[in-house]
Amino acid sequence: MTAPYTLYGAPGGGSQIVEVALRLCDAETAYVDLAWEDDWAASPLARVNPLLQVPTLILPDGEVMTESAAILLRLAESYPHTNLAPPVDAPERARFLNVLVILV
Repeated sequence: MTAPYTLYGAPGGGSQIVEVALRLCDAETAYVDLAWEDDWAASPLARVNPLLQVPTLILPDGEVMTESAAILLRLAESYPHTNLAPPVDAPERARFLNVLVILV
Protein backbone atom coordinates (compact mmCIF):
# COMPACT_ATOMS: atom_id res chain seq x y z
CA MET A 1 0.00 0.00 0.00
CA THR A 2 1.34 3.44 -0.87
CA ALA A 3 1.20 6.36 1.51
CA PRO A 4 -1.66 8.81 0.97
CA TYR A 5 0.83 11.68 0.49
CA THR A 6 4.14 11.80 -1.33
CA LEU A 7 6.46 14.73 -0.71
CA TYR A 8 9.33 15.49 -3.07
CA GLY A 9 11.91 17.74 -1.50
CA ALA A 10 15.53 18.77 -1.37
CA PRO A 11 17.62 20.16 1.48
CA GLY A 12 17.13 23.91 1.57
CA GLY A 13 14.38 23.73 -1.04
CA GLY A 14 11.52 24.86 1.20
CA SER A 15 10.15 21.41 1.88
CA GLN A 16 11.01 21.30 5.60
CA ILE A 17 8.04 23.40 6.66
CA VAL A 18 5.74 21.10 4.66
CA GLU A 19 7.38 18.03 6.18
CA VAL A 20 6.82 19.42 9.69
CA ALA A 21 3.17 20.18 8.89
CA LEU A 22 2.60 16.65 7.56
CA ARG A 23 4.07 15.24 10.76
CA LEU A 24 1.90 17.51 12.90
CA CYS A 25 -1.10 16.24 10.92
CA ASP A 26 0.10 12.68 11.53
CA ALA A 27 -0.43 12.15 7.80
CA GLU A 28 1.04 9.00 6.34
CA THR A 29 3.65 10.29 3.92
CA ALA A 30 6.29 8.87 1.60
CA TYR A 31 9.30 11.15 1.28
CA VAL A 32 11.40 11.42 -1.86
CA ASP A 33 14.64 13.22 -1.09
CA LEU A 34 16.32 14.81 -4.08
CA ALA A 35 19.97 15.83 -4.15
CA TRP A 36 20.75 19.18 -5.77
CA GLU A 37 23.61 17.64 -7.73
CA ASP A 38 21.38 15.00 -9.34
CA ASP A 39 19.74 15.39 -12.74
CA TRP A 40 16.16 16.06 -11.66
CA ALA A 41 14.95 15.78 -15.25
CA ALA A 42 15.75 12.07 -14.96
CA SER A 43 14.25 11.74 -11.46
CA PRO A 44 10.84 10.51 -10.33
CA LEU A 45 9.91 14.17 -9.75
CA ALA A 46 9.95 14.84 -13.51
CA ARG A 47 7.10 12.36 -14.02
CA VAL A 48 4.78 14.21 -11.62
CA ASN A 49 6.01 17.79 -11.99
CA PRO A 50 7.72 18.65 -15.28
CA LEU A 51 8.65 22.07 -13.82
CA LEU A 52 10.82 20.20 -11.27
CA GLN A 53 9.66 22.35 -8.33
CA VAL A 54 10.34 21.47 -4.72
CA PRO A 55 8.48 20.96 -2.63
CA THR A 56 5.98 19.00 -4.66
CA LEU A 57 3.23 17.21 -2.77
CA ILE A 58 1.09 14.48 -4.28
CA LEU A 59 -2.27 14.43 -2.53
CA PRO A 60 -4.23 11.25 -1.79
CA ASP A 61 -6.45 11.88 -4.85
CA GLY A 62 -3.35 12.18 -7.09
CA GLU A 63 -3.49 15.97 -7.44
CA VAL A 64 -0.09 17.63 -7.59
CA MET A 65 0.53 20.68 -5.39
CA THR A 66 3.49 23.04 -5.28
CA GLU A 67 4.25 26.22 -3.36
CA SER A 68 4.77 25.74 0.35
CA ALA A 69 2.16 28.29 1.45
CA ALA A 70 -0.53 26.70 -0.70
CA ILE A 71 0.36 23.25 0.59
CA LEU A 72 0.26 24.42 4.20
CA LEU A 73 -3.12 26.05 3.74
CA ARG A 74 -4.48 22.87 2.15
CA LEU A 75 -3.19 20.76 5.03
CA ALA A 76 -4.69 23.19 7.54
CA GLU A 77 -8.06 22.81 5.83
CA SER A 78 -7.77 19.03 5.63
CA TYR A 79 -6.68 18.64 9.26
CA PRO A 80 -8.49 21.43 11.16
CA HIS A 81 -8.01 19.66 14.50
CA THR A 82 -4.24 20.31 14.26
CA ASN A 83 -4.71 24.10 14.40
CA LEU A 84 -2.04 24.65 11.73
CA ALA A 85 -3.87 27.85 10.83
CA PRO A 86 -6.48 30.01 12.50
CA PRO A 87 -10.01 29.63 11.13
CA VAL A 88 -10.89 31.87 8.19
CA ASP A 89 -13.06 34.12 10.36
CA ALA A 90 -10.56 34.42 13.24
CA PRO A 91 -9.16 37.89 13.96
CA GLU A 92 -5.59 36.56 13.86
CA ARG A 93 -6.02 35.06 10.37
CA ALA A 94 -4.62 38.13 8.55
CA ARG A 95 -1.46 38.13 10.69
CA PHE A 96 -1.06 34.38 10.20
CA LEU A 97 -1.24 34.75 6.41
CA ASN A 98 1.34 37.53 6.52
CA VAL A 99 3.75 35.47 8.62
CA LEU A 100 3.16 32.38 6.48
CA VAL A 101 4.15 34.17 3.31
CA ILE A 102 7.23 35.63 5.00
CA LEU A 103 8.29 32.20 6.26
CA VAL A 104 8.01 30.47 2.94
